[in-house]
Amino acid sequence: MRLLHILAFTLLAASSALAEHYKLFVLTGQSNSLGVTNFGEADPTSGSDPADDHVKFYWHNVASATTSLGDSGGVFTSLQDQQGGYYPGSATHWGPEIEFSRTLYRAGVRNFGIIKASRGGGGNTLWSKSAGGHMYSHVVDTVTAATTTLTSNGDTFEIVGLLYVQGESNTSTEASIADTRFTELITSLRSDLPNATNMYGVIGGITAAGSSRDTTRAKHASLAAGDATISYIDNLDLELGGDNLHLTKAAKIRSGERFAQEFFAQNIVSRWYGKLAFIGDSITQGGAGHSSYRYQIFKNLAEKSVPKNATTGYQFVGSVTGAYQNNPGSTADHNGQSFDNIHDGHWGWRAFWENARVPLPSGRYNTNNLGQGTLLNWTGQSLTFETSDAPTTKAYTGTTYTPDTASILIGINDLAGGSSPTQVRDDISLMIDQLQAANPNVSIFLNHVLHTNQAASLQTNVDTTNGLLQALADSKTTATSSVWVCDPSTGFDPVTMTHDNVHPNLTGEIYVAARIAARLGLTETPENEAADNSPPHEEKDCSTFSNKYEGNEIYDGSNYINSWTEVTPADTAESLVGDGTDLRRDHTGYTGGAWLEGTNTGWSANNDSNWTLEIRMKVTSAANGIALWLGTGNDIAMPVIYDDRTTSFSTRYDVAHTNNDGAYHTFRVANDANNNVYHLWRDGVRLTPVAGVSYDSTSNDERLIIGDTTSGSLGDNYNVDIDYICYDQTGAYLPIHADTDGDGISDSWEYQYYGDILSADASADEDKDDKTTLQEFLANTDPMDNSSRLHPDTFSWDQSGNFSTSVYSSSIRLYSLYTSTDLGKSDPWTLVDGPKQGNDTFLILQDTTSGNSATQRFYRIEASLP
Repeated sequence: MRLLHILAFTLLAASSALAEHYKLFVLTGQSNSLGVTNFGEADPTSGSDPADDHVKFYWHNVASATTSLGDSGGVFTSLQDQQGGYYPGSATHWGPEIEFSRTLYRAGVRNFGIIKASRGGGGNTLWSKSAGGHMYSHVVDTVTAATTTLTSNGDTFEIVGLLYVQGESNTSTEASIADTRFTELITSLRSDLPNATNMYGVIGGITAAGSSRDTTRAKHASLAAGDATISYIDNLDLELGGDNLHLTKAAKIRSGERFAQEFFAQNIVSRWYGKLAFIGDSITQGGAGHSSYRYQIFKNLAEKSVPKNATTGYQFVGSVTGAYQNNPGSTADHNGQSFDNIHDGHWGWRAFWENARVPLPSGRYNTNNLGQGTLLNWTGQSLTFETSDAPTTKAYTGTTYTPDTASILIGINDLAGGSSPTQVRDDISLMIDQLQAANPNVSIFLNHVLHTNQAASLQTNVDTTNGLLQALADSKTTATSSVWVCDPSTGFDPVTMTHDNVHPNLTGEIYVAARIAARLGLTETPENEAADNSPPHEEKDCSTFSNKYEGNEIYDGSNYINSWTEVTPADTAESLVGDGTDLRRDHTGYTGGAWLEGTNTGWSANNDSNWTLEIRMKVTSAANGIALWLGTGNDIAMPVIYDDRTTSFSTRYDVAHTNNDGAYHTFRVANDANNNVYHLWRDGVRLTPVAGVSYDSTSNDERLIIGDTTSGSLGDNYNVDIDYICYDQTGAYLPIHADTDGDGISDSWEYQYYGDILSADASADEDKDDKTTLQEFLANTDPMDNSSRLHPDTFSWDQSGNFSTSVYSSSIRLYSLYTSTDLGKSDPWTLVDGPKQGNDTFLILQDTTSGNSATQRFYRIEASLP
């Protein structure tokens, strides 16, 4: 009897262990929710992914209330394309559910499922419970049937999300109530579906053009803006197929990614990578002042607020801490997280050393921070490693770990050293075996080898190797360990994206990291486009910069504030002058280094990307110059302002003018990280060449400092009044109305219409509308389109005889109405309305002085710059 009781307890425990709790998502909507495959694409299927077998998927799609397109047989299956054959050309159907689910799984989400109940078309009335729409009852019935199958197996669940793609077929009436219709839908589903009380709704915006569709989009966006339980995704940029209605394969994938990213952003699900190891060679380790792509991935993790915790987020692991020769460049904290420079990147190493197939050569370990041992040692599977020097067997003394997630980027040294692509594949294969032996549940991301700016034959071998990796990943994926391929190589330009023809520069590191981060489910996959090598061509006023400090917001009269500090306080006298908001820093009589520092104001967080800094100040004395020391992490831009000129520390430009004239002058510096140059303007006038100038120092430096920055004579005895300092780290921006060639046309406008900032001919009339290019600029009309010109649209007089006219206006121009009785011959043109700010639609201008006068009047409309 006792034995029977023990047996019963054991069986119950086993049954309980099999039960799981699932987070479920519901997908519904019309044809872009269903997904079509009729565009003649070479491969219209969704393909396969290691995630597919781990995602619970239940579906029942319909064409109408009485016509089923197919279902999953009343059970949850693996993620897959669904039945088609009803609509011409669509042999199967699949929509955003595919990449949505794959993205979640790659990012570490487990125990989730998706229930799809989509329709081939129809307005939102079909999803209205109150209107008796059959799709509402179909969604409820499908979800109820699906969840019943879960509970019958002992599992539990909660319905956490609704994915909605609908609106292309809305009538004008349905479009006008698209917001209330969705509110009704999600409110009813939260009530009528089991365990759905807290279901979060995400509306995937429709893409196709049309007035009712515009209304639908506007209603959906407005709803989400005012409801904390609903989000809206703008999908206007997605690619449509030949019918200009349905999403292409690539667009469906991107739509799914966007849904996933939004549910992550709303904390409905969380990313988890556990112990995360980056394994590779020098490109992974970093050195020579470059932190490697890993630092950029860290920034993505920090921006997404993934916790630095192996249990709830991520923890970098590896046997090596730091860069080659301990020269990592800048690795500043980001979004409240510090960068742990821990990894298994080994400068100059080959895959066959890391997997222990070939002993480590002398001089290739335990020096210059190269590390020691092999993957077997790092993962705790062996206590010794082999070397080519005596004694050949050595004890491993480094760190060990068991990875939950591993990213491998290796092979370029192998290929350069003569290994064949197939040998590199086989050596990586052995590394995968070793990782899976250490942890049978490990997730592995296998990265394409990067191209280098070296021999063509080597690049051919790189391509061949990369072509072998998908088959390798497929063969190595197990029931518990997924192996994915990531492609950071396509679009990587070793000419512009490396600092030595092999190792990525900052632009290259950002490029590589963006693609790995996307594969990890951290971000949406970026387009494979080369870096923008154009000079700054977008204007932005300092008043809109993200960081702006008046003088009294730097120093309050007693102390430095807002994270501003000073170095060598005794050598500089400070005070607030003028209207009490300008900061005077008087270094007269002193020759030692003394400066104002703003590094910790947020400057060091993103100073390695494109940024713009502007300072407005009055120079009382700067015979020895005052330096703007602007660190980018890997380099320093250093304009130097003297009494009689503005130059740079390395004299890359030297422009004579008077700075100590008693007036305030504005200096703007724009960092063009894509081209590794910077640009400088004084009072809106360019001082550097159009292409920019290279940095004044290649020292690794994060700092923002202003003043006497050296122990030499530079900066001695300066005296300046600072009106404000502002900076913005979202781009390299032109000053407002900057005009490099002095033709009266702003650089930004020339770039918009001519592709550079010098090509426009102010006197030309290229669209033959009798308006010169300069006149087109002043009106902000298109110089290539003769239908785009400044002209009145309507005329009217009110009962009092007052004249009104409307003109299509630009929000970045001012409009004025003038009147004269004789076209200005003897009666001068008189301003009667304006200047008025344009509004990107029709602007009304009025003459309220005309009354019922019988005098003949002429009118003129003038556009001008703000």
